[in-house]
Amino acid sequence: MNCPRCGTEIPKERMFCPKCGYAIQMVPDYELDIEESIAQTRNEMAGALDSLIGPDGQRKVSQETVRLPVLQKKVSILRKAGVFVFGIVIILLVILFGASMYYFSSSGKNVQYLQNADEAYAQGNYAEAVELYEKAFGSENGSDAPFLFNEQIQYARALHELKLDDRAVSVLHSVIEEDPENAEAYGFLIEIHKLNDDYEEINRLLAGCSDDGVFEMYKDYMTMPPDFSRAGGIYKDEIVVELSASMTGDIYYTRDGSAPSTSSELYMGPIDITEGKTTITAIFVNPHDMISKPVRITYEVKFDVPDEPEIFPVSGNYAEPEYITVSSPNAGNVYYTTDGTDPTVSSNQYTDPIPMPLGKTTMKFAAISEKGVSSPVVEKNYNLNIIGTCSSEDATAYVAASLVATGALLDIYGNVPGVDGHYKYLCTKAAKEGSRIYYIIDEYFEHPNGTLDETGTIYAVDAISCMMYRAKPGRDGRYGFSLFY
Repeated sequence: MNCPRCGTEIPKERMFCPKCGYAIQMVPDYELDIEESIAQTRNEMAGALDSLIGPDGQRKVSQETVRLPVLQKKVSILRKAGVFVFGIVIILLVILFGASMYYFSSSGKNVQYLQNADEAYAQGNYAEAVELYEKAFGSENGSDAPFLFNEQIQYARALHELKLDDRAVSVLHSVIEEDPENAEAYGFLIEIHKLNDDYEEINRLLAGCSDDGVFEMYKDYMTMPPDFSRAGGIYKDEIVVELSASMTGDIYYTRDGSAPSTSSELYMGPIDITEGKTTITAIFVNPHDMISKPVRITYEVKFDVPDEPEIFPVSGNYAEPEYITVSSPNAGNVYYTTDGTDPTVSSNQYTDPIPMPLGKTTMKFAAISEKGVSSPVVEKNYNLNIIGTCSSEDATAYVAASLVATGALLDIYGNVPGVDGHYKYLCTKAAKEGSRIYYIIDEYFEHPNGTLDETGTIYAVDAISCMMYRAKPGRDGRYGFSLFY
C-alpha cells in the first residue's frame, strides 16, 4: 500500500511510512467464508424444523425426523467453530490494538526525540543532538522504527561536527542504500571525503552510483588519474606521448620523476620523448581543486647503435704512404680525428680516401647515425717514415724558395707587398702515385692575430728528385700532380 500522506510505497511489514513516518492503522481481514457457512447452516435448520410441524400445528413424525440429530450435530459443530473463530478474532483485535497503542506511543516519543534533537543541533549542542537522534532511531524503540531520511542526514551532520566521521559515513551509506536517489546524502558524503582528502572514496562512491541524475550532479568531484597514450618501456625511436582525462579538469606533469603539483607544467599537448630515459609523472585536478593519485610511467628511447666502420690499412709502421679508406655500409656518416680524441659530428667527416699522415699518428673513427648515436670508436696507429733524398722540412722550404723566385712572395717567410699577415706552408701528409712518393704541402694565410685560413692551394715535392709540383685532389680523393714550372 501507499502512504496516505506522501504517497510513498510502504512494505507490508512496516507500520510507518519510511519517508515521512506516518503511522499506518491495520484492521484484521473479515472472514467471509466462515460467516456464509454459519448463515447457510441456520437456514437449513429452520427448514428442517418447519417440516416437522403439520397444518394443524401438530408435530409430524417422518423420515425427515431421522435427519434432525444430524443437523443438530452439524449446527453444534458450526456454532463451536464460530465461537472459536470469533474468539480468535477478538484476541487478535486486542493484540493489534495494544500493538498499535504501543507504536503510537513510541511514534509520539520518537517525534519528540527528533524535535528535541533538531533543537539541540540548531543550538550547537551536537553531543546532545546525537544522543537524542540515537534514542529516536535506537533498537529500544522497535526494529520497525521509521527510516526518516532527512533526520538520518541531520544525525550524520551532528556526528560530523563531533569529528565522528566514520560513523557519519556509515549513516549516510545506509540512507543511500534505502534511497539511491538521495542527492543530499551523496553531497554530504562527498563533502566529508573531500575534507579528509579521501578522493579515492569519492571515486568509488560515484562509480557505484545507480542514479544518472545524481551522478551528473556530482561527477565533477571525481579525480580519476590521467590516461597515457603509450605504455612505458623501451623504444627504438623517438615517440610522442599524449595525456588525457575522462572528466573536466587540468593535467599537470613532470619529466624527471619528481612529484607534480599545480605549480608543475600544465599539459597543453603531446610530449616528445627523445633518447635516454624519461619518467613522466602526471596528476589530474578537477574544478574543485581536488587532486588525483599520481601516475608515473618511464620511457626509454634507445636508438640502434651503428656498426663500427672498417678501416684500411691496419695499424703499423710504413715507409711508403698509403691512402686510408673507410667502409661503413648502412652505418651513417663516419667522422675521424688525428689528435687522439673521440670523433663527434664536429670532427672531420670522411668522404674520400685520406692521405696517410707523416710521423706517428693516432687516428680514431666512428660512425654516427642521424639520431646522433655513435658506433664503437675504432682506433688506428700509423707511423709513416719516408726514406728519400729530402725530408718534409726540406720540401716545405723548397716550396717557399720557389715562390720567392717567381715573385709570388717577398721572402721565404711568406710576406707579400701591402698585405698584413703572411703565407705559411705546412707539410703533414704524403701520397703515392705509381712509384713516386710526394710530400703534400698545404698553403695557409696567417693573420696578424695568429689565425690560419686554408687558401686551397696545394703543392707537392717529390721525395727523391725534390721537384716541385702542383697537386689537386681528384673525385676519389686521390691526388693528381703537375709540374710547377
